[in-house]
Amino acid sequence: MQQDSVMFSDESPTLSDLVAHSAPEGGGEEQSLEDHLRGVAEKAAGFAEALDAAEVARWLGWWHDAGKVHGDIQAYLRGRGESKDHSSVGMLKGREAATPAPGLCCAGHHGGLFDTDDFEGRCQRAERRTHVPEALERAERLLAPVAKGDMNAAPTLEGPHGEQAMQLEMWTRFVHSALVDADFLDTEQHFNSDEAALRTVTRSPKSLLDDLEADQRERFGPPQSEVDRVRDEIYRAALDAANQAPSLFSMAVPTGGGKTRSAMAFALKHAAAHGMKRVIVALPYTTIIDQNAGVYRKVFGDEYVLEHHSAVDRSDLSTEEERKRVLASENWDVPLVVTTTVQLLETLFSDQNSRLRKLHRYAESVIVLDEVQSVPAPLVEPTMWALRELTRRYGASVVLSTATQPDYGPVGHFEATRIIPKGAGLYDRMKRVRYETAVDEEWSEARVAEELCTEEQALLVCNTVADAQRMARATPEARHLSTKLCGAHRDEVLCEVKDDLKHGRPVRLVATQVVEAGVDISFPLVMRDAGPLDAIIQAAGRCNRNAERERGRVVVFRLEDGKCPPPPYRTGRDIAIGLLQEGINLHSPNAARRYYRQLYDKCPTDEYGIQALRQRFAYERVAEAYRIIRDDTFAVVVDYEDGMDRLDAACDAADYLDYVPPAHWQRLRPYTVTLRSWLHEEAFSEGMVTEVAPDLWRWDGRYDDAYGLQWESPAAEAQVW
Repeated sequence: MQQDSVMFSDESPTLSDLVAHSAPEGGGEEQSLEDHLRGVAEKAAGFAEALDAAEVARWLGWWHDAGKVHGDIQAYLRGRGESKDHSSVGMLKGREAATPAPGLCCAGHHGGLFDTDDFEGRCQRAERRTHVPEALERAERLLAPVAKGDMNAAPTLEGPHGEQAMQLEMWTRFVHSALVDADFLDTEQHFNSDEAALRTVTRSPKSLLDDLEADQRERFGPPQSEVDRVRDEIYRAALDAANQAPSLFSMAVPTGGGKTRSAMAFALKHAAAHGMKRVIVALPYTTIIDQNAGVYRKVFGDEYVLEHHSAVDRSDLSTEEERKRVLASENWDVPLVVTTTVQLLETLFSDQNSRLRKLHRYAESVIVLDEVQSVPAPLVEPTMWALRELTRRYGASVVLSTATQPDYGPVGHFEATRIIPKGAGLYDRMKRVRYETAVDEEWSEARVAEELCTEEQALLVCNTVADAQRMARATPEARHLSTKLCGAHRDEVLCEVKDDLKHGRPVRLVATQVVEAGVDISFPLVMRDAGPLDAIIQAAGRCNRNAERERGRVVVFRLEDGKCPPPPYRTGRDIAIGLLQEGINLHSPNAARRYYRQLYDKCPTDEYGIQALRQRFAYERVAEAYRIIRDDTFAVVVDYEDGMDRLDAACDAADYLDYVPPAHWQRLRPYTVTLRSWLHEEAFSEGMVTEVAPDLWRWDGRYDDAYGLQWESPAAEAQVW
């Protein structure tokens, strides 16, 4: 190896003489700069094939660490001197490119994408740091004989200027993803080859489809009831539709129609038919993810279902399979991912490398966005634009799946191909409930409780936590379910309720929306305080779900002194009440379309100006604006089961390490309740919460065995969930 001083002599070394990474701690050789740049270039180019961006990605691979040619940085890599910026060299070189991608991606390959308003300022500041121009001149000479790729490669853009700008903005984000993942993987191979060896994909969508088909035959057999026949027809229709060309698809299935299995059947067969690499299923709530992932695990086996969301416990890394899952969650290089709507969609608009690393895996994937109606109205326009773009330019198919299919007409031309043929009459054949609407007058607590007690098994869904708690107290022997209960507590309540339902025991449950979408429970009577139309229909899906009787009852009423969250929730409720007063047929799929047409006419569908920010390549501001959950939240650990014991263990670890290790965070999550930031501030001022370790909060108020976290706060009264 040449000495550092040679760097500035007339006999400059080659890239193979320079260091990209020091030797692993366990022993081994340094990684040469040429090996690293070449490795990243080829990996990134391979990832970017699906993006039509292989050549610019290959260029990025060669230039992202080009600043490491400088003697000072080489000295640091060998244990002498201080670290210096090495990303700005590629940024300055990429400044000359035809698109912003080369400069942005090189500059952000460690820190993430940034707003381009300051790109030129960054370049000028870099030029004033003496070592950067020196390194750029040297890199141009050293890379010339070996580097490949084309920094001027660009996608074909279409449409008006603003549309083209958004196409380029999204393409840049995908190219950045390919670079970041390639850099991580090549570095991991050098420092931790054992971990890298665990990154193996052993199943294909076709093999998973074979498992699903075999399970379908074994588990269900010939349909016996009308409900079974409808579910079978939906499943077969999904398979029949799977050979269609990749596109934006809609899958409107009535509640109880077997959407979970049918959507997966379509996705796997569609992926197999078109050589697509994976299926990504996104759901809005972790409770539904746990349920659906459980179905998939029974079919495919634990090791082939990657759950990626905050509630997954990854604290036990003693098995190879669990370590594989942890690695797979970093970049989704697996055939089946089950994740949250938040994770899926916010990644599309993110500026952070930890999220963006997996983004390029969306290309050539089948993405099932289940319960699509849960996308907040203020984000519908940028969301639908991005999903459509995935199907137009990235070889992906997107399935918009729900029982209450929105009408996206008011927010642009987003025509979707139907998976279930129109005119199949499924909604009429799946009529399992009778709607009774009483929204012209308000019902007192006593009247609601009396109606709920007309059945031994009944469900009441309220618009807010406060209303759900007071109605549970007003109803004899009622159980309560909301996010005021920690996750472990909610799971226990749901388990008990399901057991009571299964064995015919009396059970009355008073809940918030946490029980509505996708939760597999069935009551003969469901009562719903008037809310948005999709919420009413979703609540009805918890009634007579498996046709246990000829008709269940769904009673929609207005609760006296009932609270309602702010718009767009309140807007949706008001529209729904108007439609109900007109006598709308809730059994018809057209009901949801009428409702969403009015909702999107009244609510801004790009309320935060995200599309305009994207046209300015303002990556940081886009990421800040595109948030499914608008408010910052704090998780507080509550005194339930062994939550306090786990908290003590986390505090002991934090005392030693000065931070809470991820494994302890995972073990604590089932015992936490989330507070909005303003509620957390109020609780802190009243001495209800204590920070017991960095960013780790303990709830010091009361935690009730029936109602969970208890605190009288006017600000909390309109909290949904």
